[in-house]
Amino acid sequence: MTHWWKPGLAVAAAATLALTGCSQTQDAAKQAASNVGDAAKTAATGAATGASNAALTAAVTPVLDLLGKADTQLKAGKLAEVSSTMGGFGAIWTTAKPVIQPLAGDKWPMIEKAAEQVSGTFAKGTPSAADASSALTGLMGPLSSLVGK
Repeated sequence: MTHWWKPGLAVAAAATLALTGCSQTQDAAKQAASNVGDAAKTAATGAATGASNAALTAAVTPVLDLLGKADTQLKAGKLAEVSSTMGGFGAIWTTAKPVIQPLAGDKWPMIEKAAEQVSGTFAKGTPSAADASSALTGLMGPLSSLVGK
């Protein structure tokens, strides 16, 4: 006499093994998809960071170039030339500010205060050498550190 339940038990065991195998395969597929998603996020973040750094450098460089030129003139004792050079600061800063502000993070208040000092110092005409130096270096420092120069 055969036991009617033995074939049923064999089928149930086979189904359980198949489902367990599928579950493990599904879990592995989910993990692989998650890893690919994480890699894509990392790549996108890296690309965005790279683009942000490029935009920041492009905005900061003309400002630093102008400040550097004025600083060189100041060190050569050419205060009138410094004032003339810094006459272009407002236009350059107006262009650079909207790019720098969102990318500067918590450094922005210090940068903005230094830029206001530069504007105020040179808006009054030819400042003293000490005031000019303080204003120039006060903005050059934070901008340089922002772009790693």
